[in-house]
Amino acid sequence: MKPAWQVDSSREFDVICMGRVAVDLYAEQIGSPLEDAQTFRKYLGGCAGNIAVGSARAGLRTAMFSCVGTDAMGQFLKQELQREGVDITLLTETHEHLTGLVLLGVSPPDRFPLIFYRENCADMQLKKNDVKNAFIAQARALLITGTGLSTDSMRATTHHAVDTARSVQTRVILDLDYRPVLWGLTPQGDGETRYKISQSVSREYQALLPKCDLIVGTEEEIFIAGGVTSLIPALRAVRSLSDAPIVLKQGAQGCSVYLDNLDHPVRARAFPVSILNVLGAGDGFISGFMRGLLRGASWETCALYGNACGAIVVTRHGCAPAMPAFREMQSFIHDHTEQEAG
Repeated sequence: MKPAWQVDSSREFDVICMGRVAVDLYAEQIGSPLEDAQTFRKYLGGCAGNIAVGSARAGLRTAMFSCVGTDAMGQFLKQELQREGVDITLLTETHEHLTGLVLLGVSPPDRFPLIFYRENCADMQLKKNDVKNAFIAQARALLITGTGLSTDSMRATTHHAVDTARSVQTRVILDLDYRPVLWGLTPQGDGETRYKISQSVSREYQALLPKCDLIVGTEEEIFIAGGVTSLIPALRAVRSLSDAPIVLKQGAQGCSVYLDNLDHPVRARAFPVSILNVLGAGDGFISGFMRGLLRGASWETCALYGNACGAIVVTRHGCAPAMPAFREMQSFIHDHTEQEAG
């Protein structure tokens, strides 16, 4: 099959992941309300951090572009990234801001209450002068996340990083990553709500869309990017601003990749599994998808890899630790294919 992207094999890195990296504290009492949880497991987390780990495990040469506190939690994240083989040249540190935290309750299949402790946290402190042109020029792709648009300072840094990437022919991948609470649209304790209408938020996304080479999001995230709450009109609104392929994450149904024709997306098989924790599934999906994309696979194969990685992650307790290695993903696809054939 024809490769989805033509990639420059001479570059040192496959992808630089820019954005949220925080500590996840996930309740061990499965099925209990968050207020009744007694013990928690500590993991590396945050959208970009999860994707960095997932990409490295998938065999991509990965760098992390973010900021952590000099506190103990920041040092934990730094150590975890290094242990996973993620380059941390662009990981800055601050003694003035704490590392972000997330608390999560785990009540499968569909209750995952979470609280973000991210008030002015470390990973939102990146400045324009943290963007290193020469380093970005060494990467095939720069992955950015929508939360980087939620404050004036990080928005300016995100746009500067994107403009820098475009100037050195580094592809820009946007994970829409819409969390209403991080835009101040819900009460501080409501991290579970995934969608709130906001024309001002839509405008910020829409200002970035023309600069992107790939756009990835859930249905709700496509709604906020398009500024309308119906899928096809939202897709059309996004397409009017960008020719980039749009990848719609659809959970248990897999994904749809919209290229030139919005009526005929590319799809790949999904994998039915038992759900333990859906948090991190989308990050696993992007990691698998990028493994295909940045190694010359077809759109169909990219979608297959993404679906498989997302399915594996939902069967596990954590996010970053749940990310599969490339061989594990291959075995998962093979085993499910054989089971269905038999």
